[in-house]
Amino acid sequence: MKQTATIPSVRNTEIPCTILTAEDPHPGLAVFVHGFCAERTEGGRFEQVAEILSKHGFNSIMMDQSGCGESTEGFEHYCMRNSMDDIDSCVSYMMEHYDIDTDKMVMVGYSMGGRIASVYVMERDPRFQVLGLWAAAIMPFEELTNFVSAADGHLYYEEAKEKGHADFLNFFDGKILPLSREFFEDLMRYDTLDCVKRYEGNVVVVHGDADITVDVSVGKRAYQILTTEKKKKLVVVENANHGFGLWDDHPKQSEELVDQTAEFVLSCF
Repeated sequence: MKQTATIPSVRNTEIPCTILTAEDPHPGLAVFVHGFCAERTEGGRFEQVAEILSKHGFNSIMMDQSGCGESTEGFEHYCMRNSMDDIDSCVSYMMEHYDIDTDKMVMVGYSMGGRIASVYVMERDPRFQVLGLWAAAIMPFEELTNFVSAADGHLYYEEAKEKGHADFLNFFDGKILPLSREFFEDLMRYDTLDCVKRYEGNVVVVHGDADITVDVSVGKRAYQILTTEKKKKLVVVENANHGFGLWDDHPKQSEELVDQTAEFVLSCF
């Protein structure tokens, strides 16, 4: 069953969510974390994975992060710490309202959501046994050319420190977004590749080989440094850019993304 909910955040705001539930009285839990300036279903692909998992005893939750989707917060509140706080709130909500089997917990993150998820499973909640990374932006801070290391990247950070946010031209839609000082500080604070390296659960890395937003080499490097003794898999989707077919009408690429992820998750339990 699919339903929508608004969950209170620690900032006294509301987190818009989509929840899919299984008929299992003691379900597992899948948490989905969308990317930069995206929305909670990531073009429906998160929901498609959740629908498959629901048939196998998993409840799922997807949330709009600050300033994204149906969130009523301004984008100046978007940063990793707030996103992880909201994941905390959503996980707590699911634990309170459903008899979740904590031996069946999954987190999937897309792009910047993959960066957030890789930190979350190490720094916030180690109970997640499966980590799914979709075109995850887990490169080191100095390689985040879209926000930081381009010629004017540090100028954005200085501007944010001075006035609380920097006016950033979003390369996806051409809109001006306010990026906060906290946004930049969180990018610098965490060694995301080290988080992936230390993670001891099951990992599936999915990346398109035509991705110019987060190069496929980032996904391959993440896979290569894994030290987990559990299951791991690297899926490179041929000719896929950062949108896995959503941006250029190649639905088979999204189908591969969804099917490979769901198949891997179910193989781990």
